[in-house]
Amino acid sequence: MDVKTTHKTALAVLISAIFAAPCLQAATIYQDDNGDYLKLYGEVGVGGHFGADEDSGEFFSDDSYIDDSFATMGVKGKNGEIFYRLELDYERENWKGGSGDMTLSIDKMFLGYQLNDYHYFEVGLTDTAFDDYDKWGDFTFDTTVETGEAGDQDATVKYEGTYGDFKLGTSYSYNAKSSSGSLLGDVVNGYFGYFGERFSAVLGLEGRNGSEGESKYGEQWLAGFGMRVAVTDSLLLGINGYYEEEDIADDKTVVDVSDPNNPVSVYNDYQKQKNKGALVSAKYIFNENWEMVASSNYETYEKWDETSQQWDTKHHTWGKERIWGTLGVNFKPTRSSVIAIEGNVGEASQDAYAYARVYF
Repeated sequence: MDVKTTHKTALAVLISAIFAAPCLQAATIYQDDNGDYLKLYGEVGVGGHFGADEDSGEFFSDDSYIDDSFATMGVKGKNGEIFYRLELDYERENWKGGSGDMTLSIDKMFLGYQLNDYHYFEVGLTDTAFDDYDKWGDFTFDTTVETGEAGDQDATVKYEGTYGDFKLGTSYSYNAKSSSGSLLGDVVNGYFGYFGERFSAVLGLEGRNGSEGESKYGEQWLAGFGMRVAVTDSLLLGINGYYEEEDIADDKTVVDVSDPNNPVSVYNDYQKQKNKGALVSAKYIFNENWEMVASSNYETYEKWDETSQQWDTKHHTWGKERIWGTLGVNFKPTRSSVIAIEGNVGEASQDAYAYARVYF
């Protein structure tokens, strides 16, 4: 049995053990009089992408239907001032460069320390600070502009604090990696935001030092902004956007072929690419069961522009920029479930996305 199989087996055993825990019907497994607790939570979702556009390069294939079924389960707890979390994901690697298979992985595993009611630290495998708010102005689910921050990372230290109506978060990740496992280098990011009753706004920043030739990813910096406003109790409006400068290697040199199946290469000739995108989004709440969401999206990458030195030499049907819109309906049969469909018009990466999810 190889190492990967061993890890999957161990995770499966752990999942079985958690499901076998007593009082599973309740979210709280136990809670002491002193405030310590252990809670179980999770999500089960079935759905996927329809009419993927091969030219967009966002998926592992251009099949007419790409499955996006997903399940997550976790435990979180508190022991004195220490809190902890373990979260397991079972998802399909349907993104560009993914295998297309369902894989089981540890998504979060960290310990934290609560300084007081307003400030805390986390250490371990967790989401970077900006990951919490990178889509703050977007009310749709999956088919809109993606900011592209670092996401969840190993070896991360994160601080978050509340200062009245303001919140601040920052994190540092050592030897961060992309979703495909390529080295990004050390990543620092953070956010600062105002969260009022009807208006909120968040500014996020991220920077990395690059892989120093180990992967195609060099230095990068990213700025993102999100804003929400409740016009009425039923109508919410939002905007979201980002600007990024990222160094990507144009060339690589093989330096070690001692293992023919895994040759070692050094990446070089890094070129700066400038990318940006923005959207305007809205949500209308008819009642506790029905909602409608919509967005208008704009995105441009230098690698799409045939007149740019950073052009990837591929012909993109939309040219150097693309514009598209989404319209979706959410049906919530219960407070912890949703059935939804989003349709796209314009230069989108897919025609529609449909899903059903239950949270516990």
